[in-house]
Amino acid sequence: MRLAYLVDHWPGLFEAYLLRELQWMRRRGHWVAVLSLGLGGPHGFRKETQDYVDLAEFDLEDIPTLQLGARNSSDAQVVRESAKFLRKHEVELIDAHLAREPAEVACQLHLQSGIPFAVRMRGGDVHSNPSSRLAEIVHYASVVCPMSSFLADVLVGKRLLKKVPLGIPVKACPDKLQVMTGCLPSSYLAARPAAQSNDVCVVGAVGRAVPVKRFPDIIHAVAGLAPDFPGLQLKIVGGGVLLPELKELAAQNGLSGRFEITGFRKWSEVIQLVRQFHIYVHSGELEGFGMSTVEAGFHGLPLLLSRTGAHEQCVEPGMNGYLFEPGDIPALRENLRKLLLAGPEKRERMGRASIEIVGSQFTEEAVMPKIETAFQRAIRRAHFGTDIFATSQSVIHRPND
Repeated sequence: MRLAYLVDHWPGLFEAYLLRELQWMRRRGHWVAVLSLGLGGPHGFRKETQDYVDLAEFDLEDIPTLQLGARNSSDAQVVRESAKFLRKHEVELIDAHLAREPAEVACQLHLQSGIPFAVRMRGGDVHSNPSSRLAEIVHYASVVCPMSSFLADVLVGKRLLKKVPLGIPVKACPDKLQVMTGCLPSSYLAARPAAQSNDVCVVGAVGRAVPVKRFPDIIHAVAGLAPDFPGLQLKIVGGGVLLPELKELAAQNGLSGRFEITGFRKWSEVIQLVRQFHIYVHSGELEGFGMSTVEAGFHGLPLLLSRTGAHEQCVEPGMNGYLFEPGDIPALRENLRKLLLAGPEKRERMGRASIEIVGSQFTEEAVMPKIETAFQRAIRRAHFGTDIFATSQSVIHRPND
């Protein structure tokens, strides 16, 4: 296959899963390129973290890339330059990441050139800030790929949110709606669960310091338990606009000596920091997927997760952790108390269960072939007008794929 990945900004620290996908596709013999609109992300985090991305780590420093100045160009100019790039490289499929500007451009390119496109949905572009053209994008896309069943259900109205954004739900043909989760190489699976301790218990969280992550909920929950558990500590790995406020809130709640927030770190450093945790907590109100949760599961940590993103797929309550409704601080606190009282031996058993439950679903070996197959079928439908391989159970590879 000849694939063009259309993104709003390239490269970006928070697209590590995409970097690994590009690497995987190349190793499978597929040709890949990147179209970057050159848009900064929300809260400026993409610009802040761009210098932390090492493309050589993923063998991607030599891929064809077109950097577009979308903020300073008309829509017509962006589409014209993109179309020229696609023709030059004989691209067979556009993979648009975000159902906003990238998918809007991909849709326009499809209408002008007939090149099929996939749209990948990561969260905010569905559950809180969808494109005004979302219905059109879903209609014309060959493959619609939310990153979790939660997100797919929100998209089509099977799951209702407290605040439903304008344009949701949309109609989507079931045969082209396919959940495409994030993933990690199976080599990242820990050989044993995270070591636990009788003396210290580090409750950890990973993510941007922004309101939707609800980090204050974790601070309040930990503060409520701190008097009963002298070794209890809280570490948040991440940075963002709320970082100073979170430090102040922790101090106000008596956690100054037990709280740390690291600021932005390279992905490789994040992995090392997560290995210092004993319990992983994700309190987010809305997620598309939640890659940091998968990383925590791969490390063999007990999980305490809000019901959003892929979290319901990651936890079997009582086996490897617990679930709670976003914003329910008492439930968060009491479930955390259960994990603390469980003791180190039981937490290690729960961590081992996390490796099995999360690892069975979210390895590259399990996820990437599904993406590859979906893309191949989209290209074949464009060529033949129907999915003539839809009933096949095997993936057919041509020499030039």
